[in-house]
Amino acid sequence: MKTYLKLILVLCVSITITSCDLPLQETFDFKPEVSLVDPFEDITAWDFIQTRTALNEEGGLSGEELNYFIAAIKKAGFEDLYDQTETQERTYFLLNNRAFIGAGNVIQIVTGSSSVAEGETPEQVMERVDTPEKMEKLRAVLKYHIVTSYVAQLSLAERDVPYLFQTLIPGDDGLIALTRNDRWNININTNPAPLPPTALSQPEGVYRANYVFKNGIGHFIQDPVRNKPY
Repeated sequence: MKTYLKLILVLCVSITITSCDLPLQETFDFKPEVSLVDPFEDITAWDFIQTRTALNEEGGLSGEELNYFIAAIKKAGFEDLYDQTETQERTYFLLNNRAFIGAGNVIQIVTGSSSVAEGETPEQVMERVDTPEKMEKLRAVLKYHIVTSYVAQLSLAERDVPYLFQTLIPGDDGLIALTRNDRWNININTNPAPLPPTALSQPEGVYRANYVFKNGIGHFIQDPVRNKPY
């Protein structure tokens, strides 16, 4: 019996020593597939906006891009609002081409007509902003889509709670309400925000979020929003 126990002990010691001779696992260098760096953090919102002019496969304007937005900013003389570097406390709602075309959209607001002639360029459309009243409306539209705070999804701590922010339009007429849902999508001017019915009648959702610039953050939207009619 003692001999049997000795054999078991020797066997256990041998296994232990052998296992200790196994080579160490090679160091694994983890390289994430998704970049965690903000690719636009060294440029301004205006620098970024000017890159978004790609045409679609048919050679026409893509609804996703910012051709009309660029033309509108230049017509209003507001390049400095998007290029400023005095503060990062800015949220820019980027109005894509879809936000300009169609009934009730930006072109109709600022020119009085939603029609765009075949071959008419965004710059030519903006030439129809040809009176002080139309120019005032164009500048008001652009100002309402710039918030004087930096707002990412994480800025909206509680879901389904409207947070009020100030846009570049002063006073109550410049208030905008941002809400996020349980999937962290941002919605603009939705019930039950404490805003007038004119604001709540035209809510909009952000469909591309968190473009971080050195002078703020940008979110794409496909329709204009408002507090009161422009």
